[in-house]
Order: sequence, then structure tokens, then C-alpha cells
Amino acid sequence: MHPETEQLLGTLQILCSNSFVWETTNQGEFNIWNLMISEGFVNLTDIELAFTHWQNIEEWGTPTNQKACDYEYAPPRSERKDKTWNENVAYERKRYYQQLQQLLTNNLQNIQAYNLSVHKATPQNFEWEHPYFSVSIVVGETSDRHWFCLAPTIPDQVSYNYRDRNQPTTQIVSEESPSQATQTLITEVKILLDNLTPITNYGYYHGGYNYTYQHYLVGAIAKTKTTAIELALQAATMVFLEKRTIEYADGRYNSPKLSQFMNQCLDNRTYYSISFWDLGYSYEVGQTPVGDWIGVRSQGEFEYNP
Repeated sequence: MHPETEQLLGTLQILCSNSFVWETTNQGEFNIWNLMISEGFVNLTDIELAFTHWQNIEEWGTPTNQKACDYEYAPPRSERKDKTWNENVAYERKRYYQQLQQLLTNNLQNIQAYNLSVHKATPQNFEWEHPYFSVSIVVGETSDRHWFCLAPTIPDQVSYNYRDRNQPTTQIVSEESPSQATQTLITEVKILLDNLTPITNYGYYHGGYNYTYQHYLVGAIAKTKTTAIELALQAATMVFLEKRTIEYADGRYNSPKLSQFMNQCLDNRTYYSISFWDLGYSYEVGQTPVGDWIGVRSQGEFEYNP
């Protein structure tokens, strides 16, 4: 570790117990995708499994398969007698998903799918037991060497610092104006996404919560794979980031001194959060003069309070 970073980290560790460090020389560029890989949240999967999982979430009507685990979350759609869902609706949506999968397979190169989840084998020190939640994304390269990423919306019952997830905003975000070839692909994808209208799913159900969110697909196009994934995950509300002055005022740490240290000694101060439905992680970090990143890593969980 660079001596200057080591010195700053030492001060940070005195001020808080859950410090975080990213050594750029050894770990590469610091961004949300590399961070998720480093934290063990990312695993390769098959594109077929990704599309199947998206459709399973619709069938369940919940973020996870409630029949496979006994938790006090929402009952599956079949038990709720949901009038908006039937065999005809399921068949029609499956057909659109098949068309979308075929479209991407035929028009993207280096196509990959990833499963995003909290690693079950990693000790997390959570107070409550939680159902195993995972979500899949698909990413590939277009003919003009841009990258396209597709992801479903992710519910968040831990942090509430960004937009309402019940407002359908089916969209494809773009880093810049794409070429004609890529624009043609985006247009074809949008037609299928418009047919895959948002589906209302339940999160935590009991105790009067009746939490719902809109399940639908969002996409992003960018020059690099990493940026396309970042934009898609932000549109899906799994990831939130914000450049800001860091303030600690909740009494968890030596708040005034920690705030002063972060804001005076570090540049590019940024807040990141990653949602896994009823579990969440946040990183309040800043860049050291030699290009490393240090800060505070926190985790949260949904807790039922009747």
C-alpha cells in the first residue's frame, strides 16, 4: 500500500470500525462494477437462465420463490388469486421474452450473463434470516463496438434515498447518441420492452406493509461494458451513486471528526449503495492524493417492526 494512503487509512480506522480501502494499483479502476466483483456479488451464468429467472419472478409475483423457503414474505401469485395474471398472460409474455432473447443473441457479440447476489458462504453478521435473493443481467457488444446491458428492476426495502420504484419508467438509457446500427437494435428492443408491460410484485407483505414494486426490464448503451452495466443497474434502481459532501450525524461514529477528515483529506467524495431487496450495502468513499480510495462500508437489512 502506498505510504500516503496507509497513513490516511490509519487515521480513518481510529475514527470508525468499518473502514474500506481500494488500492488502485492492485485492484484496478474503482467503479461500481469492479466493486461488486471484488465484494463477491458477481457470478457468471447462462443467458437462458437469466431470461428464465426474469420470467420466474413474474410467475412468483415476488422477488424469490416463496415455495422454496418459509419466510414471512408475500405468498406467491397463485395463492393470491391475482386477477391480472393467467395462463394467457403468461404465454404471451413468454413469447415476447423468447423474441427478445433471440434478438440479442443474433445481434450482440461477446454476450454474457451475470448473476448478482450476496454470497451465502460469506459471514454477513445480519440480525435476521433472509431469503436468498439474486438477480440476473445480460450484456453484450454491438456491431459498432458499443455495449448494451439489460436488467430487471430490483426492489429495495432497506434504503429510501432515491426515486419511487412503483413508477414504471421502462427505458433504455444511453451514454451518447448511438450509431444508426445500434439505434436500429435499440428500436427493436424497445418494441419488445413496450409489450412486456410492468408487472406489480410484492415484497414484504405481512404486518400491514403490503410493499409492492414494478417488475420490468431496463437497458443501457455505452462505449464500455462497465459503463453500460453501471447505467443499467442505476436505471434498475439496484445501484445509486451521488457525488456529495459526506456528513455523519447519526451517532454511529465520531461524527464531526469523521466528517471533517473525509471532506478535508479526500477528493471526489462519493456515496454508493447496492440493493439486494431486503439487504443493502453502502460505501461512502473518497480518493486519496495518490489515487486510492478509502471510506466507510456499511450494511443494512429490512427489519419487521410490528
